Amino acid sequence: MRESNWRNYNKQLVERGSLTFLLSPKIFRELKAQSPRRGAGRPQEYSNRLIELLAMVKVHFKMAYRFLEGFSKSFLTKFFPRVKLPTYSLICKRIASIGAQLPPLVSQTGGTIVLDATGMKVIGEGEWKVKIHGRGRPRKWIKVHIGIDLETQKIVAEVVTESSVGDSKMTKPLLDQVPGRIKRVIADGGYDRSEARDEIRKKKAKALIPPPKNARYKSSESERDKAILEIQGFGNNREGRSLWGKLTGYNRRVLVESAMSRLKRLFGDRFFSKSIESQSVESRIRCLLINRMCEV
Repeated sequence: MRESNWRNYNKQLVERGSLTFLLSPKIFRELKAQSPRRGAGRPQEYSNRLIELLAMVKVHFKMAYRFLEGFSKSFLTKFFPRVKLPTYSLICKRIASIGAQLPPLVSQTGGTIVLDATGMKVIGEGEWKVKIHGRGRPRKWIKVHIGIDLETQKIVAEVVTESSVGDSKMTKPLLDQVPGRIKRVIADGGYDRSEARDEIRKKKAKALIPPPKNARYKSSESERDKAILEIQGFGNNREGRSLWGKLTGYNRRVLVESAMSRLKRLFGDRFFSKSIESQSVESRIRCLLINRMCEV
């Protein structure tokens, strides 16, 4: 969606830099409440809501844990003078465990979901160092799979996996996160697998996925065979596939590429967390922040 009100857009960008951008009235009410503890032992001294807030500050402003402790004790105490703040080591441990307590990405959707995945660096040198001096040690990547609502362009589903996991295998975990009824799923050729199409069919949704150029028609009534006939009717070349994308709405898949671009431009193309649990929390918080920015 192209921005036309530049004065309002500039105001939104300024508001994103304010700490109050992260502070909702609900946080003020719940911050002092102790989180329930399962099993024996004393209750947790620091609530999940407090850890969630600190995690959002860390991700939003790209802070290291020690820096976050100093920042919170010198600045957040002005907002919450009676709230005791944890040390950096405890923040690190607790952030890895709050994934299940994080709020859902959205409460409702418009019905059309667009899926995609991208790689994020965890370990490895910068691009300039590799260009000048060569690669010194192997890089490690993880994969972030997301689904966006086509109408609101908010991220409605997100999963973090190892880089070796195929896109189509994450179709079910993504669609299971989407609230409400799904009418249509748009995805690229990486999702042209039976496992992905079966999961979309189970949701009683239509799949808009382009088959490869060498795909063969099997004389069935499936959506895939219908797409093969349509594309072949347009010539099965670059121009024909482009026309098919415009007529069917597949070309709007570019919006999920825009969402990926926003994630990387705002938060970088790497994760600072080392464990998969912390990386999942970091990724979920990035998506929550992106959605919050869409509302401002």
